[in-house]
Amino acid sequence: MVLTSFSVGAQTYVNEMTQAEVERDCYIEGGSALFNDESAVYYDDGSYVQKSSASTPTSLIFNRDIWGNKNLTGFIVNALVPNDRMDFDKFITIEYSTDELNYHEIPDMKIEKSYDAVQGSNYWIDVWYQAALPEGVKEIKVTMVANEEVANWIPCYRRTEIFYEGGTPYEYQKPPYLMVVPTEFSVDFETENYSIDMAGSQNATSTIEVVDNPVKDAVNGSNKVLKIVQDPSDSNWGWENADWFGVAVGLLDGEDNQLVEITEADGRYLHFQILRAENSIFGMETWGGTCTYKDQEIHFTGSEGWQEIVVDLQEFIGASFKQFYFSPNERYGTDNVSVAETTYLDNIYISPEAASSAIDETVVATAKAWGGKGMLYVEGEAGHVTIYSVAGVEIGAYAMDGFLQVELTPGIYLVKSGNTVSKVIVY
Repeated sequence: MVLTSFSVGAQTYVNEMTQAEVERDCYIEGGSALFNDESAVYYDDGSYVQKSSASTPTSLIFNRDIWGNKNLTGFIVNALVPNDRMDFDKFITIEYSTDELNYHEIPDMKIEKSYDAVQGSNYWIDVWYQAALPEGVKEIKVTMVANEEVANWIPCYRRTEIFYEGGTPYEYQKPPYLMVVPTEFSVDFETENYSIDMAGSQNATSTIEVVDNPVKDAVNGSNKVLKIVQDPSDSNWGWENADWFGVAVGLLDGEDNQLVEITEADGRYLHFQILRAENSIFGMETWGGTCTYKDQEIHFTGSEGWQEIVVDLQEFIGASFKQFYFSPNERYGTDNVSVAETTYLDNIYISPEAASSAIDETVVATAKAWGGKGMLYVEGEAGHVTIYSVAGVEIGAYAMDGFLQVELTPGIYLVKSGNTVSKVIVY
């Protein structure tokens, strides 16, 4: 099964990457091509070509002589890549030539992810490469890049559409399942731009609701917050207790949750504010999208005021999520919960800054600070460092001569040296 041209009634060249079409129309350079005709169907397409070897690049050249020696004006190339690959855009390169000898990088090429769980069988994303071409282009070269660290079948090059002089003019085509990403993720419960879902089936006395802020302080002076009540004796919940209890928060886009991408520029730090009297071990995950931040536990010391938690998602840059899942007392189990407990949650947002609002005028840098069991370590040339709680409360200021070791209770800390801040988890 192959996909028909997106350009209904258009005059373009389309190659569905079957063996017959590729061998008829293309020059193949480098390694040999491995063809999969009438294979498993993804995104309505069951024919694609791969590298025969992961260690050898394979290039397909499309020359203007295929469609009557008319210069190229634009192109769209599609390839399948597993949805957990954050480097999804690194498996194909596309170049153009005006003299059929020398090749140049495509100016302003757009690379986008298109994802549908059904179309991609919960595994594949459809990567779209497209661009208008300069004048006088005679051919393009599409190269499946060599990478010995991944299998030869990544990517699955599935379709090529080429626009040429005298035919249909190239125009940007929006992928049908485009993974749209906003520039920010921010939920403050003041406006109805959010979704809140209780994890698991509905129960009787464990509840979630938006209420007035019970404690307005310097950390959080907002009006509305999310109230979470966890009752371990709730007979309608899970296995006659509050196992799996939690809430998933999303940013609405119409009737669905907006897909959010984790980036260095727009933000890799997930912030949220919490008000809870009891000590706890939070359970945290991201849901939806490609982010694999799962089954995380963070130790928390309760207090009478609001605290801000900061989670560094650097490991997941390039991935996406739809909902932030939070369990106030462990992801599984409620062994240390004997009576109903209340937790308030607010101001959930993604930021490029690690520092909470209580630490002013700082920028994020790659300070070498790390946590261990009951211990925080710092290494570097700084003469002094200051350690803060995630709420911005100063824990202590320390002189440092190359190395520092500080004994601390489990939790999240911010380490400030000069004008840099690093987030550290002590377990």
